[in-house]
Parts: sequence; C-alpha cells; structure tokens
Amino acid sequence: MELRTILIGPFLLLNVFACLVLLFSLRTWIHQPAARRWSSAFLLLAIILLNLPLLAFYAEWVDLQLIKYPSSFLQAAYLPSAAWLITLIIFFLVAAPLFIVSGMAKGWQFLASRFRAGNQSLETPAEIHSPSLTRRKFIAGSAGLLIPAIYGGAAYSVYGTLGDIDVSKEIEIPIPHLPRSLDGMTIVQVSDFHVGPYIRQSDLERVVQLVQPLRPDLIALTGDLIDSRLFTLPEALNGLRKLQAPLGVFNVLGNHDIYADSLSFTEEHRGGVKIVEGLDSIGIRTLRNEVVRIGSGQDQLSLLGLDWLNSDPRNRNFYRYPIEQARNILIGMAEQAGPETPKVLLTHHPDMFTYAHPLGIGLSLAGHTHGGGQIVLGYINGRPLGVSMLRFRYLSGLYQEQGCSLYVNRGIGFLGVPIRLNSPPEISRFKLVRSVPA
Repeated sequence: MELRTILIGPFLLLNVFACLVLLFSLRTWIHQPAARRWSSAFLLLAIILLNLPLLAFYAEWVDLQLIKYPSSFLQAAYLPSAAWLITLIIFFLVAAPLFIVSGMAKGWQFLASRFRAGNQSLETPAEIHSPSLTRRKFIAGSAGLLIPAIYGGAAYSVYGTLGDIDVSKEIEIPIPHLPRSLDGMTIVQVSDFHVGPYIRQSDLERVVQLVQPLRPDLIALTGDLIDSRLFTLPEALNGLRKLQAPLGVFNVLGNHDIYADSLSFTEEHRGGVKIVEGLDSIGIRTLRNEVVRIGSGQDQLSLLGLDWLNSDPRNRNFYRYPIEQARNILIGMAEQAGPETPKVLLTHHPDMFTYAHPLGIGLSLAGHTHGGGQIVLGYINGRPLGVSMLRFRYLSGLYQEQGCSLYVNRGIGFLGVPIRLNSPPEISRFKLVRSVPA
C-alpha cells in the first residue's frame, strides 16, 4: 500500500482530535453564546486553511500547478502548515496518554461507585455533583492551551532551520581487504534530491558548490533524483552538470525515479531509462545491479550498485519493494566482486544492509528515509524518533555490524511537502581506511 494511503487516516484523526480539544477549551473559557459561535467558526476556518497545503501530499497533480512558482515562495508558504503538522504530532504524543489515563481513572471511579451502591437506584454518583467538577473542567479546558503554545515553538523551529544544509565531518570507515593504494580514499554522498516544485536547479547548484571544494575521490548519489514528474529532468541535469570527481560520480535509482519514469521500459529494466540516459550525458554513471572496479591492477575496490527493483506499475503492488529479489541480486554481485575484494555498496533502500554485512561489504550507502521521515521529535541512543521509525530498521546516520558499516543519508529534498524538523538536508563524507584484523 502506498505511503500516502497509509498516512491519510492518522492525518485526519490527528486533526479531529486537536479540533475537539480546542472546541472544548473554547466552551470552558468563553461563556457568551455569540462569542462562542464566532470563535468556533474562526477556529474551524483556521484549521482548514492550515491543512490545505498539506493536502498536496495526497494529490500529485498539484505538482503541475506548483511548479509555476518559485521554490523559495512555496517553502515559505508551507511554514505555517508545517508548524501545524508538527503541533498535531507533538500534542497527540503528549495529550493522548493523559486523556487515556484520565478516562481510565473516571471509569474506575464509576465502576467503584456502582459496586458500592449495589442494587440501589442508578442515580448519578454524588462525586459528579461535587465542586471538583469545576476543577476537572478547568484542567481539561486548559489542555487546549497547549496547542497554540506548541504551535509557537514548532513555528520557531521550522523557520530557524529553513535552508540549512549540514556538511558532515569526515567519517573514517574501516574496509576489509582495502589495498594500501586506496587507503585514505574519500567519498561524498548525496541523496534524495526530489527535484520538483520545492527543489529546483538553483538548489542543486548550491549542493554542487558545497561538494566540489571537498575534493572527494568519488561521489555517490543514492537515489530519488526526481520527485514525481519526468519533465523536471532537464532542470535536474543542469543543476548537477558541474559535479565531478577523479574516480567518477556514480548513481543508483530510487523509488521516485522509477515512479517518475515508469513507462520507459526495456527488456532488462522497467523504468528509469530516460533518467539514466540523461545522467550519462553529463558524466554521471548509473549502476543498475552492476559491479565496477575502482583502481588499477590488483589494487582495486568493487563498487556495487543495486537498482531499485519494482514490478509492473499497472500492478497494485507496484509500491512494494521486493526485498528477497534484491537480496538474491546482491548475493550475485558480491560473488562477482570476489571474497577478497574490498566492497562498497550503493543502494537506495537502507534495509539492504541486513544482507550486505554478512557478505563482507565494508560500506553501504543508502537514503530513502529522509532522516526518519523529515520530522524528528527527538533521539534515543542517537536514533531518531520520527514517523518512519516503524517502517525502517535503519533510519539515519552510521550503523556498524560485524565490522561493516552503513550510512543512511538524510537527503536534500522533501517527500510530499517542504517540511523538516530536526532533520536538516545533508551532505555526508567518508574516508576509507584499512581495517585492523581481529
């Protein structure tokens, strides 16, 4: 099932929950009927207006209209709605447990009073008529005040990080069997541009301006160059035209690349062909289940590129990733590279690391998660608390298992709507070093 379909239910429920709490709060604090009606109407109108930009996530055809406007204008226009979405999530996480506990306590009190009453008349328990009702109503009504308070903090957070791109520190990655001639080799990874209404040519040119002074030996692009429409490909190519590295610039396709270019079929590939041809014209090579050798003679490194696999777009399971098929292809590429050859994997889907590290692939580079879903509420043991945490095993940053490493890049662009919180766009950097035998 597509992500948009999965999220629409929770999205509507969050809005209904917040709306009911706000309406109850108005009834608590505003006593005049006329003032209460006007306040309720204004509140409902405000919620509708805040949600309208977010609905673009559920209607891809909106991209055709939004592409006419500057991306900076669209990002700024989305900020109030971005703050509202963050408010909904935070308020639900804070308030929902309190409402559940309160409801359970009242239910227990009701059952206890009925038990004490025995077979007496079913009149309302006396405690409900007690003066504590006013106090409880005051507390419940005050819950609605949390929403504007959270909204203010969310708006400040969103505005404060607008336009940031985080260039990471260089991370040393030990690689099994790395030859001395490649010890110290540097790689820069960029992922998930999602060129479309919110990311344009100028944004890609800015990324290139940040990457080129780093002087990497190799540049890796890990998928989702295009967001949803193939007509944005020329803009993407123009933005990346000056991206260069001595050992090459390599790319793998992501799911959005296939969705955007799903009809350019060949006997070998179901989509993505026009994107691959376009990138090749500017010197960027796309690896589609291929292994290339980096270096010369016996001092070589195998670069593995796992294609985004998909079924026929006319099939309703088009959006489901065939991970077992990908696993078999990955095993074949590892065998082609050879057991004593150092290996680096480029893959869009980070969960392929589950199968990569048993094969001795020293470094896997992935994207796809947008750092945990673009909205990260906090971290536990360095791992993000985001909307994607239930969907992916590996969300963001560096993971290491059995002497092998995975890095999940947060990406540059946006999924659906231009919202990021605690998950800024990222350019990641790596230095390959010889691993010390155990």
